[in-house]
Amino acid sequence: MANKDLSKKLKQARLNNGLTQKEVYDRFKIKQARFSAWENGISEPDVKTFLELCKTYGIDDIYSYFCAPDTKYNSTEMNAELAQAVLKLKSLSQDEDCFRAVLNCLDFEYNEYLNKRVVKFEGKRRILPVYMQPAAAGLGNYITDDKMELMELPAPPEADAGIRISGDSMEPDICDGEIVYIKFMPYVAFGDIGIFIYRGEAYCKKLDKIGGRPCLTSINPQYLPIYLNEDEPVSTVGKVII
Repeated sequence: MANKDLSKKLKQARLNNGLTQKEVYDRFKIKQARFSAWENGISEPDVKTFLELCKTYGIDDIYSYFCAPDTKYNSTEMNAELAQAVLKLKSLSQDEDCFRAVLNCLDFEYNEYLNKRVVKFEGKRRILPVYMQPAAAGLGNYITDDKMELMELPAPPEADAGIRISGDSMEPDICDGEIVYIKFMPYVAFGDIGIFIYRGEAYCKKLDKIGGRPCLTSINPQYLPIYLNEDEPVSTVGKVII
């Protein structure tokens, strides 16, 4: 979950500049759902995008704007250090090579973090097949093949395979880029999260019922349910192990 105070201040900065959400997310070439998630405390932009947003909104003194004494962001030593890091990054942005090197380090550490989150388990490491085609936590990914690669992961004993997730519709429980474990089964119970194929596209969603109608739902409230049409069968790859 993102910092609510930071999200509120980002939104207020946009409003102060008389900009609509569409004007900003079109400018940054991102989806409306992802941008809304930044302003609603569901997720946060990466460091580079955050700095570009500040530039767009005319925020020169990032520390003062986001870390005023009345915000939670200034309530801990860690958040103070984070604010200082943002200021340093802003200074480094004047030197493209240095700035790019720092961003590469951040990307590496973030990917390491995601790979640790892959498995919220401390299982014995073993070789496990991982789908190369990601499942969408969002609006759906077209299945083009079922190729898999073998990876050594600390997987739980009941896991049959792993699959990388693309999108933010299952955040904060499952993040964009994360690998989740699945147990192969032809169906899952209502309320379970699974990997589903519907209309040729792969989804990581919760099997649910709304008004008696079966559907695939997201954890991120920015996404609407996908209602299942009985004339268009849905197939289950397996249950996501959380």
